[in-house]
Amino acid sequence: MSLGIDPKNDYAFKCVFGSEQHTRILVHLLNAVLKPPPDRRVEEVAILNPSHEPLKLDDKISILDIRARDQSGRQFDIEMQMASHPGLRDRFLYYWAKIYANQLQSGEKYGALNPVISICFLDWRLFPQTDKYQLVFQVQDPETGLVFSDHLAIHVFQLPNFKKGLEELADPLDKWLYFLNNGEDLSPEDIPEMIRIPEVEEAMSVLKALTEEEREWHRYFDREKARRDALNWQLSLEDAQAEAERAQAEAERARAEAERARVEGLIGQVRLCEELLKLSPTPAEQLDAMQPDELQGLVDQLRCQKRP
Repeated sequence: MSLGIDPKNDYAFKCVFGSEQHTRILVHLLNAVLKPPPDRRVEEVAILNPSHEPLKLDDKISILDIRARDQSGRQFDIEMQMASHPGLRDRFLYYWAKIYANQLQSGEKYGALNPVISICFLDWRLFPQTDKYQLVFQVQDPETGLVFSDHLAIHVFQLPNFKKGLEELADPLDKWLYFLNNGEDLSPEDIPEMIRIPEVEEAMSVLKALTEEEREWHRYFDREKARRDALNWQLSLEDAQAEAERAQAEAERARAEAERARVEGLIGQVRLCEELLKLSPTPAEQLDAMQPDELQGLVDQLRCQKRP
């Protein structure tokens, strides 16, 4: 029987990947994302903001990210975002810069700085212009491809673009992305063979614990309710904006039709005046090129003329 707990819920996500008791899950995820050479693998991590910290009064809107440091000093900022947010790209850069700058104490040398890697899983498309589900951003020269520094990297995962089935999963990253997309429908007692690895089994046990502890369940539920309320508010706002845009487009069409009717009426008056005055007809393309005020002026001019 499935648990009905969505690992993309940010509270559940932090319980799974941001727990001091389950750091090997995060270690496995980081190595799956980074795919580092053997000498750069993450062997252990220290969670800098553990999941057991009490939630604040504004917990329904606060960001439950995970901040960690590995054995080499690299720092990681990992978060899960189920709803779109304006200015998210700027926020990524801001928090990366804040974590990077806070490494140095007064008087320390710049050589003490270590890389900071941001990893964000999105249940929506921040970059709808691409079908890629993994995007990696660094500062580099566009002509030579030279990377300015390996201290900055931002990994963005667009989960809706990950559509692999169980039989298509090729590496540990695929397993974790599948887990995030489908974990709500999985059962701890019947984990599919393709993702049955110790770390995923441990992650499922953490999700199961959320259903067994009433306080934890209510925290999960409150975050889920807040997310759904925010999503409904966003959809309502988008509907209202779309309706306003439709009304504006309809008004613009009405104005254009009224303007065209006015132009056709003025052209008709020009033709009538020219016929009454026995004048050579003005070429149609010339009349079509004239503005309404110019046509009105021509009509007034013709009306002032006397018939020969």
